[in-house]
Amino acid sequence: MKIWRMTASVLLVLVMFGGLISPAMADKPKVKVTEQKQPIKIRSTNLKPVKPPKVSKRVKRLIPTEEDWKFVKDIMYDLTEEEKNKIINEAKKIYNGNSKLSKEEQIKILRTIAYYITTATKSSGNVGILWNYDTHEDLSYTAGDNLNYVTSAHKNTLKSYATWADDHRKEPTELVPWWGLNRHSWVIGDIPVPGYDNYGPDSLELYLNKARTQFKQGNVEEAYVYIGKALHYIEDLGNPFHTSSIYGQAHHTEYENWVSNHWNELKSAMYVNEYYIITDPSEQAKNLAAFSHQYLQQICDIMNTPGWENNQQLNEQLKSITKTLISETMKYTMGMIVYATKLESPDTAGSNWVPIYDHQTSYVNVNDVFCSNQVLAIVGIDHTCPADLEIWIGYKKTYQGSYTETKMWDHYWSSNNHITIQHYFWLTPSDYDWRLRVYDAQSGDQGKITDFYVLIG
Repeated sequence: MKIWRMTASVLLVLVMFGGLISPAMADKPKVKVTEQKQPIKIRSTNLKPVKPPKVSKRVKRLIPTEEDWKFVKDIMYDLTEEEKNKIINEAKKIYNGNSKLSKEEQIKILRTIAYYITTATKSSGNVGILWNYDTHEDLSYTAGDNLNYVTSAHKNTLKSYATWADDHRKEPTELVPWWGLNRHSWVIGDIPVPGYDNYGPDSLELYLNKARTQFKQGNVEEAYVYIGKALHYIEDLGNPFHTSSIYGQAHHTEYENWVSNHWNELKSAMYVNEYYIITDPSEQAKNLAAFSHQYLQQICDIMNTPGWENNQQLNEQLKSITKTLISETMKYTMGMIVYATKLESPDTAGSNWVPIYDHQTSYVNVNDVFCSNQVLAIVGIDHTCPADLEIWIGYKKTYQGSYTETKMWDHYWSSNNHITIQHYFWLTPSDYDWRLRVYDAQSGDQGKITDFYVLIG
């Protein structure tokens, strides 16, 4: 996917008709043209898709503190004092690198601790997470709302499934062994526990790809269910406590409660003006984990300070950190929705592009797409003189013979050689074919179509 530079020439149009596909530079088929001289603009936020920043900060090895070991000891409620001490003393040796146990025996010790940490707050559904139930629901719903094209029904689907992953710790069964529990983590600077840790990124990608498959099969409702399940994992990776195994876990519930109690002061951070371009969900989720991990020790240091709860300066510092985490998490969450709902033309997928020739018409197509009643079409064009161009977006139901077309660009002037057009459609849910048509009316300038795709709301 390319990066678009949003210009003042972006058009946001809402039409109320219904979408074929021909190869690039095809003969002109029958067309029904709908010209709108005064495009209807709706709720424009000028959202910008951008590349996520790469986190390259050196990872510091984190050793659990005495507070963490005390927490572990306290949650092993059904063990004797002797059993608790034996497990913790051996775990300390593992972290210090001087354990005499075999590798298998060391893993068994760490799995025992991981089990108790994971189940410590299981009754409330919040297993080792910073964002509680209401917060996950807010994050998922708002991500859909920020994007503008997601329907109200599907925003509610995202909200309804926002906490599904917490209630299904053994999912996805394709990744988690039958005896394990998914902590939705990507562990950095700590020791990941097999069967419990590092399933977060791949769980996210698995459900997003299931959603993409459902879209291609025309099952829009089921696709949004899978997206709802997936988003929980990326939201958790925006939480520093999902990047450690034992370090800091003494404070995770305390921090969770603090976030919940201050949510009205923090939630404004969800409203962002850009989202991240996602090409590899699992790897880019790890990048978010690396970003959030940078703040783990800072949060723990604040909460290790006696009387921090009543210290205004420390609370303001914690609010600033948390707002940063929420904003960054939201950009990734929105990007994951776009990744899943995007159906693009093979002519412009990846690094592909379609040339624009002088005094000729170029075509780009997306075929056989089942659409909900709200769709956002995206066009990206590079041209040395955009004022030379006329641009139409057309669509028709797959069994129809002609397009309904709307003229989107009519020799408009632009100070930027890259233009992006966003076009909203309200449709009757059905299978549609889509076509982009670009005519270059002048000589001497060069250009290409770099993007044409639809986002299913």
